[in-house]
Amino acid sequence: MGFKVRGYTRNVPQEKVRDYSLFAIATEGTEREPDYFRLFDGIDRIKVDIIEPELLDEENEQEKRRASSPSKVLEKVKAYIAENQLSAEDGDSLWCVIDVDRWPQEQIKELHAFCSQKDNWHLVISNPSIEIWLLYHKRADLTDFDIQTAKDAKQVLDKIEKGGYYYIKYLPLMLDAIENAHNADSNPDDYMPELLHTKVYQLGRSLYERMGKVRFEKFIASLPDIEKEILKKKKR
Repeated sequence: MGFKVRGYTRNVPQEKVRDYSLFAIATEGTEREPDYFRLFDGIDRIKVDIIEPELLDEENEQEKRRASSPSKVLEKVKAYIAENQLSAEDGDSLWCVIDVDRWPQEQIKELHAFCSQKDNWHLVISNPSIEIWLLYHKRADLTDFDIQTAKDAKQVLDKIEKGGYYYIKYLPLMLDAIENAHNADSNPDDYMPELLHTKVYQLGRSLYERMGKVRFEKFIASLPDIEKEILKKKKR
């Protein structure tokens, strides 16, 4: 990351004053979470850094899974924090976004213990997977779905969304997802969500509160143009 000036002082030129909050978002997934949250980067008052797991060319599915485990997320986060200053005073925050899936509880507890060290470090978990957060964009109640595993959640998401999941279509529904997921959360003070619950609404709410209603609405209105740019890049 480049040089950042924090706060207003007489000796700092106005054009170099830092007027945004940094959201450092560490993801277990390499597509859905990064695609969804990366688009918030560049909105007034917000800077988003996505801390992604390493992409492996391994044919072994087990090795690919290990590369995105909570312990690997923790390794990446520690390396990021060592190089980048996160200032709670400026509204900076760290968010680790992971799934319950089939990960050992010891790894999840270790990541939770790390994030508990600072008030502006957060762990948000989906049970069983990030698809639960996405489903709350479309549904207020998920109890009618037979979901036990991440595979189940993906299959349900594919069924309810004609043409498959596409993040550009889901972002305008983020406020619905925040409300639905929050209302469904039976234990909001516990870091570990129950099955069919997610804590990712806490990250969505934090982004929205930092943006404000007007900026969020402008962001949503700009999505068609953003989509055109994305499609142009894919054609190159």
